[in-house]
Amino acid sequence: MQKKMIKKRIILFGIIVAVTFVIAITAGLHAKYIRKVSLQGSVEFSSELAEKVELNESEAVPTKSGRYKLNQNKKVLENDYKVMPGVNIPKDPAITVTGKTGIPSYLFVEVTETDIPDTVTYLLCECWEKINNTNNIYVYTGDDFDTPIKILKDDILNVSAQYNGESFNLNFTAYLYQKLNNETAEETYSRVTSES
Repeated sequence: MQKKMIKKRIILFGIIVAVTFVIAITAGLHAKYIRKVSLQGSVEFSSELAEKVELNESEAVPTKSGRYKLNQNKKVLENDYKVMPGVNIPKDPAITVTGKTGIPSYLFVEVTETDIPDTVTYLLCECWEKINNTNNIYVYTGDDFDTPIKILKDDILNVSAQYNGESFNLNFTAYLYQKLNNETAEETYSRVTSES
């Protein structure tokens, strides 16, 4: 009975922010290398660790040159791009945690890649540190939850001139989990995921 209550308490305090960025590239109709890229995000959260958790990005506005610039005054959940070889994709996804409570917790980001070619690259911001014994889980190492927490370094996906229009997916999922006692980030992530 006590084990069930502890498990319920852990589930109650664990916020899973289902923040999924999907970059889906589909064939363009009028140009050999032009592809459409769309990004979508959704957020789920509970009120035990924070009042609100949001994920969005700036609107990507096409310019006359075919490149994109970010309109930081308008936040959206989705952007569509026409991607061409050698033309980088501006993208500034960020997690905003409002009203974080005093309950100790860790913010994680899971990065899931599907079929990303070597010709498309990116880096995470320095505030994200890879968790040991995982392929794609990172913990937020900063202590500033008052401003949006960026995910991609320099707000960009780099597209080389050798990009051939391959389809790929890049997904981000954020988790806010309660830290128990003196747990490390690795121990917290391992505990919560093994109990779910």
